[in-house]
Amino acid sequence: MTYKIFNSEEIATIYERCVKKNQLYLNKYNNLNFHFDGKIEKILAGHDFPRIPCLLDFKEWVNLYKISPRKMLCTDDTDFELNYINPEVLHIFKYDGQNGDLHTMNLQDKDYDFFLFSQTMEHLFNPVLCVKNIYDHLAPGGWIFTSVPTINIPHMTPYHFSGIYPMGLALTFMSVGFEVIEIGQWGNLNYLGYIFSNHQWPDYYKLLTLGSGQISNEEQNVAHCWILARKPI
Repeated sequence: MTYKIFNSEEIATIYERCVKKNQLYLNKYNNLNFHFDGKIEKILAGHDFPRIPCLLDFKEWVNLYKISPRKMLCTDDTDFELNYINPEVLHIFKYDGQNGDLHTMNLQDKDYDFFLFSQTMEHLFNPVLCVKNIYDHLAPGGWIFTSVPTINIPHMTPYHFSGIYPMGLALTFMSVGFEVIEIGQWGNLNYLGYIFSNHQWPDYYKLLTLGSGQISNEEQNVAHCWILARKPI
């Protein structure tokens, strides 16, 4: 396998083009009331808050790029993102302790139009290999989406290996050949302080109380990030 190597000038360009966020992006989910649609409300209570801005970006990007896959592969049939995409055929590639390992993935079908694997990369001891395997199972022009914690409390130990910053996420995908289409991120100091003080993940309502009714997205306190990328045509 060959991987692309980036020089410092290329890295700086990728950061400015793909990763750097302006204040408009950072502020867009400050008031979630504007985004309620009958589905978002169902995951507000009891679920780790960053899944919500991630899901909202996913919804926006699927509509923006008019993504309508014919055949899609997913690692978990309970992923919230499945509420906002409607493939003709959905196959599940779920790890059960023996089968479904992305490190050794080698399916007969290698013409998928979309691959979804949220909240998984921190549990991969060699994420670059896994992303390359996914690349090889996508048809030219096929899409991929994932989200991953940047900073998190240990979970599913001993199978929790790392966190990834937005820049690392972009370069991981680009190094195996993907084109980065969008990068998203969310985090704030209240969230980070809470998870390390309580070893729990706060939901929307808990964060509201910590932030005196406001939930900010602070660029320098990123906790989670996500990516939409595409295999070149």
